[in-house]
Amino acid sequence: MQCERCGADIPEESSFCGQCGAPKPAQATIRNAEPTAQPAQDVMPEQEVSKQSAQPAGTSSRNAGRTCLLVGLGCAGLMAIMFCAVLAFAVPWVQSVFEGVDFADLEAVATAMVEFSEIGELEQEFLEPISTPESPEQPEPDVCFNVLCFSYPEGEDYDALPSVLPAELEMEWFSVPEHDDFTFYEYPLSGTFHKAHISIYPVADFLEVNQSAEERMAELEAFLALKPKDPDSVPLVLPLFNAGQMITVQVDYLEFEGGSGVRFVSQYGQAAWPINNQDIFYAFQGLTDDGIYIISAILPVTHPNLPADGESFIGDEYEGFINTYDAYIIGIESQLELEDPESFFPELTALDEMLETMRVETP
Repeated sequence: MQCERCGADIPEESSFCGQCGAPKPAQATIRNAEPTAQPAQDVMPEQEVSKQSAQPAGTSSRNAGRTCLLVGLGCAGLMAIMFCAVLAFAVPWVQSVFEGVDFADLEAVATAMVEFSEIGELEQEFLEPISTPESPEQPEPDVCFNVLCFSYPEGEDYDALPSVLPAELEMEWFSVPEHDDFTFYEYPLSGTFHKAHISIYPVADFLEVNQSAEERMAELEAFLALKPKDPDSVPLVLPLFNAGQMITVQVDYLEFEGGSGVRFVSQYGQAAWPINNQDIFYAFQGLTDDGIYIISAILPVTHPNLPADGESFIGDEYEGFINTYDAYIIGIESQLELEDPESFFPELTALDEMLETMRVETP
């Protein structure tokens, strides 16, 4: 069979012309028609096939899109209708519920819940263990003997030799009980009238053996309670001197572990005598807080403005010195009172440092 368009032969089993793509002519037409030569067409067969095959696919996509759009609009409308219906039912119900609610009660409940929460936080805070900062370790004292321990001033070693001194009971007014004594054998001053030492006495034993002890102790206790700023004199209870206090300067109050006391610079004598570097000393009188012990320290000191000793100062003019003695004492006491504590040797502040390290362990 031949193609009606291009005259090409079309196989029996084919429905289209293999040359131009034209459909195969019907059987009646083929039988009646005379074969005629058809002119070739300018349009390419592949393009024609593409256009014909593409048209049905495009139409199908547009139809499917329209269908989805219509379905989506329908669902949205249905949901809007349902929401309006639910809202119309819910609003009156909510209003009826809230009409019976006491908002003051709700506020009280909320406040109670907040307060309960705060109480819980406080309980948790109290239950948590409180971390206490660790206190720095205290250095071991340089000297310990029986109930008393202490350390030397920084960088010093006075080579204290502790001992138990026996009671002295020969003279009632000067009697002292058995007590512990620390004598310094490497003290930086030598050749002085007083030896450097610290003594600790049991108060009860002192009251028992000495007739004047009660009066002396009461005087010291009152003085430490008042802590006068510029006293004319300071009670020196122990050791017992058979002499009078000639000057009292550089008075200060110290505290140690378990007690407190007073320190001052003084010189004792039985007659008018110059204040000098051989006789003056740093004195400390202290009591433990429990009243069981009295601590006494006698530590020689010097000052560059004082003469080495009294005799070289007055020479052969002792009578003239006596005649002006009152004015002399006032002047020298005023002078020493104004001196820097660190201008003495050893420095008064260094000796304070040593006594403030004292620790009394009551048995």
